[in-house]
Amino acid sequence: MACKLHQTPGRAAALFLATLLLVSAPLAAERIKQPEFRRMNPEIMGQGGSYAAVAEGYSSLFTNPAGIALTTEPELTLPSATVWAHSRPDLLLSTIGAFSGDASDTAADGTEKSQEDLIIDTLREQFTTNGFGIGSALGTGYVGNRIGIGLEFGFDSYLYGPTFPLGLGGEINSRLALAVGYGYPFELGPVTLAVGGTLRPSLRASSFVDSDTAASLITQFTGVDTGDVETGTGTEESGGLFDTLTALNGWGVGFDAGVIAEYRPFRLGVQARNLFNTQMDYSNNSINEIIDAAGEGGLPAKPTDSNDPSYVSDTYVIPMEIGFGGAWQPDLGAYSAIFDPELHAQVTDPFKLTDQDRERARSFWTRLHFGTEMTFLQFFDLRFGINQGYFTMGTGLDLAFLEIQFAMYSQEYGRYPGDQQVGGAALEFALRC
Repeated sequence: MACKLHQTPGRAAALFLATLLLVSAPLAAERIKQPEFRRMNPEIMGQGGSYAAVAEGYSSLFTNPAGIALTTEPELTLPSATVWAHSRPDLLLSTIGAFSGDASDTAADGTEKSQEDLIIDTLREQFTTNGFGIGSALGTGYVGNRIGIGLEFGFDSYLYGPTFPLGLGGEINSRLALAVGYGYPFELGPVTLAVGGTLRPSLRASSFVDSDTAASLITQFTGVDTGDVETGTGTEESGGLFDTLTALNGWGVGFDAGVIAEYRPFRLGVQARNLFNTQMDYSNNSINEIIDAAGEGGLPAKPTDSNDPSYVSDTYVIPMEIGFGGAWQPDLGAYSAIFDPELHAQVTDPFKLTDQDRERARSFWTRLHFGTEMTFLQFFDLRFGINQGYFTMGTGLDLAFLEIQFAMYSQEYGRYPGDQQVGGAALEFALRC
C-alpha cells in the first residue's frame, strides 16, 4: 500500500528553508588557494627553475623527495643561509649603493642629491617598474642512508604598484617548516627507480599590505621619510604599526611524493608537492600578538567564536602542484673530472591546479623551465636556463665544506610571459660535510 506524505504550506516552507541553509552553509566560507612559500634557491633558479629530475641532497627535502634515495654520500648541512632580492638586475647595485652611501647623483639644479633622495628615487623606480622585496632563509638538515630531515625558517616580501609610495600593495610571508623524508631505490632491469616521500608540518604567517601600510613600512624600515606617513596616528612607530598590521597565522601539514627513473645518462622525474592539497588552519592577529605568542613558543590561540575579530571563516589551502622533468648527463669518462655537463627541463603544474581561476589560467609557456649546469674541475659550476620565458644564469663554488651559490633570474607574475616580469638575485652560503 502506497503511503502519501501530507505537508502543510508552513512545513513545506520550513523544509525548503532548512535545505537552503544546509546547502549554502558550506558555501558561506570561501576556499582560497594560497601559493606555497619557496626559498629562492640560487642553484635551482640559476638553472631556470628546473630541478624535478636532478634533485639530490638537502634541496630534495623541499623539491622532489625521490632525490633522498639518490644521495650517494651522507650530507649534513650546518647551516644553509640564503638571501634574495626581488629587484631589477640593472638597479640592484645602485640600490645597494644608495643605502650604503656609496652612490651619488645630481639634481636638476646641479646640486648633489642627498642619500635620502637617492634612496627614494631608486625605490620609486624599483617599486613602480618591477616591484621590490627582500627575503631570507636559514636551514639545517641531514640527508643520507635513505632518510632525510631538515628544518628551515624563511621570510619573503614583495610590494608593487603604479605610484610610490601610495599606490603600492603586496604581501609579506614567513614560514617555519620541518621536513622528514624517506627515499628508496631499487632496480628494474637496467633502470634504477627511486621513490620518496616527505612529511612537512609548518607554521606560516601572511600579511596582505595595502597602500597606507606600505608607505609606513618603507618609512619604518628604510629610515627615509617618504612624506606620506600621517603623524600622530602611531603608525610611524614600529609598535603602533605592528599593532595595526595583521597576519593570517596558523599551521598545516603537507605531504610531498616523488619518483625518479634513471637509465644510463638519462633521468625522468615526477614530483607532487602538497599532495591532495595542504589545508592551513588560520587565525588573524596583529604582528605584535604573533610575536608575543612566538616568544612563548607558539602561535596565538585560535578563536572558536565566529564573532571574534581574529576568527577566520574562509578555508585556505596550498594546492597540489605536479612537475615533470627530464635530464641528460653525458658520460665523458675520465674527462668528467675536468668538464661535467648536464641538461634538463621541467614542466610545472600542467594541470592548472595552482591557478586561482582555471578559466583564466596562466599560459603554458609560464610553466616551462630549461636549465644546464656545467661543472669544471669538480668544484666550479656555471648555470644557465630559461625560466618562464626569461633567461637565467648562476654560478657556484664547492670549497671543501663551504658551498657558495649565486643566481640572477626573472619570474613571471602575470598570465603570459611579458605581462609582469619580476627580476631577482639570490645568494647562498652553506656549510656541508
